[in-house]
Amino acid sequence: MRIVHTSDWHAGKVWKTINRLSEVQAALDHLARYIETEEIDVLLHSGDVFDASVPMADAERAVFQFFKRVGRSGTKTVVIAGNHDNAARMQAWGLLTELVDVYAIPRPVRPEQGGVLEFTTRGGERAVVAGLPFTSIGMLLTAMEIAVTDGTAFTTYDDGIRKMMHLLSAAFRPDAVNLLIAHTYLEGAVIAGSERRATLGKEWTTTAQALPHRAHYIGLGHIHKPQRVEAAPVPTRYAGSVLQMDFDEAEDPKSFVRIDASPDTPASVECIPYEGTKSLVRVKATLPELEVKATSLASQGYLEVTVTLDRHDPDINAKVRRLLSNAVSVRQEYPELKQQARVERKGLPPRELFALYYKQQNRGTLSDAVLAAFDELYRQAEADSAT
Repeated sequence: MRIVHTSDWHAGKVWKTINRLSEVQAALDHLARYIETEEIDVLLHSGDVFDASVPMADAERAVFQFFKRVGRSGTKTVVIAGNHDNAARMQAWGLLTELVDVYAIPRPVRPEQGGVLEFTTRGGERAVVAGLPFTSIGMLLTAMEIAVTDGTAFTTYDDGIRKMMHLLSAAFRPDAVNLLIAHTYLEGAVIAGSERRATLGKEWTTTAQALPHRAHYIGLGHIHKPQRVEAAPVPTRYAGSVLQMDFDEAEDPKSFVRIDASPDTPASVECIPYEGTKSLVRVKATLPELEVKATSLASQGYLEVTVTLDRHDPDINAKVRRLLSNAVSVRQEYPELKQQARVERKGLPPRELFALYYKQQNRGTLSDAVLAAFDELYRQAEADSAT
């Protein structure tokens, strides 16, 4: 059976005022062509289809055009809700996408209520797909009421997710290719930096021990950095996001996952890079060096430019952007001033330390009024600490 796992499209994402939908569309076009050419049997999407709970109409149009195209090719698709998705909206549009063999699992439900899907592929093979959408801490008690029938209460988030995965995987069959997709944060996963941090705390974490041993492949969403889960009992990957979504991801190539499996054979896994997206690139140079490299840099996606200077230049942002229209972030760095501050500050009184800090930040020459204000604030702080 030929399977593809994709995740975290964040269609409709606006980043630093840039609407990146055209890149998502280009990546989805490449993905659709791959699915058609390779005659993929099953497509798995592990959540965060959209970037916002109420997505823009053009983002919905791009996503539904993709689903329609892939459905017509004969591929069965299963998609679960991520923390950015609106479960109620997914439930609504999922009623229609089933017409093109795209099946949505918007909320945690029991296997017989839609939490596990079974179907026969175009090649006559049997697939069992279990889906665990994003489950918030607030939702967990309700979800556990679904998952646990003996009155046993969960003690931690990990314990609750573990019980839910156990319930879903109980529907796996020995004569089928068994697949699980989940939108969750596994302990030890390497964060890209562009994820929503509010859902990545320790209280949101589950462990690889929660994953079922009977799956042929487990596809995860939520973490934007593509990676293998080494501690998992079976082949398990975060597919990662379609786009590099911030400059911390500048070194991370983005890819979808190709899986080949049969009921009696372990899955083989391969990562296929997306085509059509723009890279995020970090550049560090002096202004004269940027002028020399401007032509080549102008074609390198979106740039974060750090300009090394010997003194503050209030116009540096405009100068860089005149050279490079694709520079979306401009920073200044002053190596000599920072080194000077490190060498000279030891043992200095607070007034002089403040003066060095002010100079290091390149805010100009300290006026007598600013120094007087610092002296007064420092005096007040000393008086408060003495009372």
